[in-house]
Amino acid sequence: MRDAGLLAGLVLLHILILLAGAALLLALGAVERKPRPLVAAAGPAFFFGVALLGPPLILLLVLGVEVGGPAMLAVAVGSTLVLGIVAVLRGDTWRAVEAGPPVPRNEVLISRVVLGLIAAYLLFALTGLINLSTSFDDANIWSLRGLGIYFHGELSDGIFRNSDLSFVHLDYPILQPVLEAGFFHAIGGVDLRLWHAELWAVFISGIWTMAWLLADRGGSRAWVIPVSVIALTSIGYGNVTLGDADATMAIFVGCAALTLGLWIEGGLRRHALLGAVLLGAVVNVKNEGAVFAFALLLAAAVATLGRRSPARRRDLAAIAGVAVACALPWQVYVAGNEAATRSTIGPWRVFSDPGYFIDRLDLLWRGLGQVARRLVEAPSWSLIVPAFLVVALALVRDGRHRPVAVFYLLAWLLAALGVAYSYWATPIGDLAGFEERTGPRIVIGVALIAGVGLAHLLPGAFVRPSPPAPDGRAGAAASGSDTCSRATAG
Repeated sequence: MRDAGLLAGLVLLHILILLAGAALLLALGAVERKPRPLVAAAGPAFFFGVALLGPPLILLLVLGVEVGGPAMLAVAVGSTLVLGIVAVLRGDTWRAVEAGPPVPRNEVLISRVVLGLIAAYLLFALTGLINLSTSFDDANIWSLRGLGIYFHGELSDGIFRNSDLSFVHLDYPILQPVLEAGFFHAIGGVDLRLWHAELWAVFISGIWTMAWLLADRGGSRAWVIPVSVIALTSIGYGNVTLGDADATMAIFVGCAALTLGLWIEGGLRRHALLGAVLLGAVVNVKNEGAVFAFALLLAAAVATLGRRSPARRRDLAAIAGVAVACALPWQVYVAGNEAATRSTIGPWRVFSDPGYFIDRLDLLWRGLGQVARRLVEAPSWSLIVPAFLVVALALVRDGRHRPVAVFYLLAWLLAALGVAYSYWATPIGDLAGFEERTGPRIVIGVALIAGVGLAHLLPGAFVRPSPPAPDGRAGAAASGSDTCSRATAG
């Protein structure tokens, strides 16, 4: 009987999240209102639904509102209704991306077979996640707070303001614990072993979102190669088995980078706003998410400097505004919580205590070396990162797709520097132990920026520029990667 109730609860949970995400996609005109495109967008709808519902639930918790099953249901249904009304009022604003050169049938067939096999593997891998034990970090950091929210429906002082628990990073954002509490409400009780499967569902839906966004561009299917590498990485799967939040944050970072890259390329507002929603999730998963969000925003601003478009500036302001608004509630709560001590010193301390950083310059170089080593030595990234750097630098030099290439290069570099900063500023004495514990997983977000950057840029690297027309103007044929509409709205 419990199994039937558990299954029904799981189905209801995913339908509610999916409907909220689908309403968002329809409201933004990001999906065509036809059966086949809607089915193809099911995974992205779930992924965006998780990103959409997390911040308002966190806000309610910070405000002291009881957030149990009924409140979570109300937020999901309310968000779906509001966005659904917006979608109805706006009408069908979906705008097709300009088609690139015809793709050979064998390339389309091969890409579909590869993606189908990848999907089968990802679903099969789910079977290995339904009966796992709970790791130390999961028990003491993530599930501890997820259980607290589930049983109390609030940020109870016994957990979230307990100075005896300061060592478990009470300052960490709580999007994953909120999702975990919702998961337990849906299945009618606590099942920490089954929870890992839900984290994998979020990761899978992120991979689906990458493929969906890239397939929408048309043209060459070369992007299938790096997306497949990301999907098959053992580091992401291994992190999910531990119940940590690094893979969750990284998949949001990767998809946020891709949506912003598509916005820089084509100027479609739907990509800008979808990127804003994902950044709102990024900053609420881990503290490092703020670093990644800042890296992506700064890189996007630099990449669009040469485009004097009021619409671009408005879009960029909206992206930054949404990210800040989503981050603010939890950061305000942490600022007033003496038990939520931060394990990494903020960069603003350089003004009050520059000697602290000067005396530790050797740790900055050590951190940079650690990031480089983890990116090159890991089998999952040893080819992706060098390939990304070669393709991106070549396109910057060539001039084709330069703003997009600059965006990914700068975002990747800033993210890597942000990770190195954590080694430079951390007060942890056992740095060798810190490197051993965090090294492989702390760079997942950096690697995924490189992965989606390669997936986005690779098709254009194989297309030669159109020869000049007889009158001296550029030929009319569009390159395979430069297929996005240059509209500034939609």
